Amino acid sequence: MAGGGWRTKRGRKAVAAVVFAVLGRGLVAAARLDERVRAEAGAWPEGTVITLGIGPFGPQVSWRAGGGMLEYLGGAEVEPTLAVTFKSVDGALPLLLGMKSVLGAFAEHRAMVTGDLALAMSFVRCLHIVEGYLFPDLMTRRILPRPAERRAGHLVAYGALVHRRARLEGASS
Repeated sequence: MAGGGWRTKRGRKAVAAVVFAVLGRGLVAAARLDERVRAEAGAWPEGTVITLGIGPFGPQVSWRAGGGMLEYLGGAEVEPTLAVTFKSVDGALPLLLGMKSVLGAFAEHRAMVTGDLALAMSFVRCLHIVEGYLFPDLMTRRILPRPAERRAGHLVAYGALVHRRARLEGASS
């Protein structure tokens, strides 16, 4: 595929944008299905906005926690409380495509964190759980030293991707 496709920088950014959209809704789905994600996100300060993106001009995804809800904001330009920025699309893709874990990407300094480190660690714990819901077992066993136990099956998690918000208090919504 000369001159196009996912091998070009534009193509890699497009792939990253699609994965960010799924990951964005995946965090909300995990909050609906998993009390561990609800507890983590429920402990974030009121009005917390977290953005995961690719620098300097790549795609991004954001979430807001407040009012007992976690809301997927998509790729909107927002002022984040916490920004996790991959240094390049090439540094982000192995994580986004399930070839590396979130923990591995941070260990290899593929991303920069701007904001509260304790909040960043909470967010990474949530993403670790989300990986377990979104990636097939074969992938999670390969990239995660100890995959997080799922509270629901893959199909239930994929079905929950349609939601943009999740209640953080009490039982799953």
